[in-house]
Amino acid sequence: MNLGIVGKVAVVTGAGQGIGRSTALTLAAEGAYVCVNDVNPGPGEQTARNCRDLGTKAIYIRGDVSKESEVIDLFLQVEEKLGLVEILVNNAGISPKVLFEDIPVEQLEQVVAVNLLGPFLCSQQAVIHMKKMGWGRIVNLSSISGRYGADKSGVHYSAAKAGIIGMTITLAKKLGPYSITVNCVAPGRINTALTFILPPEEVEELRCRIPLRRIGEPEEVASVIAFLTSQPGAYVSGTCVDITGGYIA
Repeated sequence: MNLGIVGKVAVVTGAGQGIGRSTALTLAAEGAYVCVNDVNPGPGEQTARNCRDLGTKAIYIRGDVSKESEVIDLFLQVEEKLGLVEILVNNAGISPKVLFEDIPVEQLEQVVAVNLLGPFLCSQQAVIHMKKMGWGRIVNLSSISGRYGADKSGVHYSAAKAGIIGMTITLAKKLGPYSITVNCVAPGRINTALTFILPPEEVEELRCRIPLRRIGEPEEVASVIAFLTSQPGAYVSGTCVDITGGYIA
């Protein structure tokens, strides 16, 4: 399938590893110009190099999505180096595993800042670009824990990811008249660092509860995200796509 995104400018946050990295590479393979954003320069620069190896334009820009000034600077740099942003994938996230009664307020604030405020701030800046272009795609990363509640993730993480779904649906309503679609995906257990923070026996327990009897791969999430950024996906908006191998909490 031709996704119709050749030359479209895409920003993928948290793209140094995991789902973000796979998404950046998938979009690059489809011919999009990719800005790799990550707080860690080493992995971020590597992803950008790998995107360029696929024959497209790609740059790395460091930035903390929870800080408004850094988000504004990120989008100014992208406009200068690649052009106006037409695709935004809000992937950056953190997921501390802490008992509810032990979560300090400072950690709650940090989790909400990265997982919810970050996508909010990035979407604000992206929409300015997208309205000028008369076209746009925003894909947010929620989680199965935001859809159905968390077994292993923290309450603060689950709450922030539930907020992503509400933000997605509302933005889809508000931005539709500008030909901007807004969707989110809710992955289950995926083969990333966030899953394998857990002890091996807990990962195995989770695997056995998945009907497909395996942990998902980042590329399998990236392929769904890529469709949601595409021309063929133009009539899909305001949705949250579960990517769970059949698992429902």
